Amino acid sequence: MVIKVLIKRHFKPEHLDTASKILIRARYEAMKMKGYIASETWRGLHDPSWIIVVSMWQSPEDWNQWYKSLQRRDLMVELAKIMTEGEEIEPYAMGFQQAV
Repeated sequence: MVIKVLIKRHFKPEHLDTASKILIRARYEAMKMKGYIASETWRGLHDPSWIIVVSMWQSPEDWNQWYKSLQRRDLMVELAKIMTEGEEIEPYAMGFQQAV
């Protein structure tokens, strides 16, 4: 089952360039993982310090492998230093069918 994962983060405005560089590195690392399909990065229209990453994975298990990976943990340590609060993560499946 293909899923999309929305990750919402708020960064300190003075660190948006640094955040961008770290998120690009995160994308490159995620691309190496089994099940990665694609991702997009969106910024807030009224507050560009809000960044949402939408990633697509072949399965919830593939996403969980990335989520628990050492690469992601190391990148999150860097991101946490420039975020104003913790990240919000919400996985989604397509349509109205109940997850199995």
